[in-house]
Amino acid sequence: MKSILTATLAALGLAFATASHAADEPPVDFVKQIKPILAERCVECHHSGALFGELNLQSRKLAFQKRSTGPAIVPGAPERSLFHLVLTLPPKDRKAMPATGHRIPKDEVSLIRRWIQEGAKWPNGEEGFIPAKKAAKEKDV
Repeated sequence: MKSILTATLAALGLAFATASHAADEPPVDFVKQIKPILAERCVECHHSGALFGELNLQSRKLAFQKRSTGPAIVPGAPERSLFHLVLTLPPKDRKAMPATGHRIPKDEVSLIRRWIQEGAKWPNGEEGFIPAKKAAKEKDV
């Protein structure tokens, strides 16, 4: 019984410490902080022309659409958000993202986690839209 009480108090202390730390920081700004990460590292593969994993990250509406594998983003629950979980898998895991190229830096993954924890606020309309890069880049002449 004593160990259960100790574990419970430790968990509450951790939750309080996390909450008070988060209160010191301003909320994550999708347009300034998350959108650039998605544009640079995700939308190249997860857009309307290439729905890898049934995931389109070009807009809020598309990113939150129902998928056969479950929700990609669960506001308030990064531990249940496949979008966050695949970023934290070991690089050799076949489901780890990004599938090719460099891993997303840990500070950006932490920012994504915090954004989801804070409710994954994503504006509708042009402010929240992320255009896909051209697949074939023009050569410099």
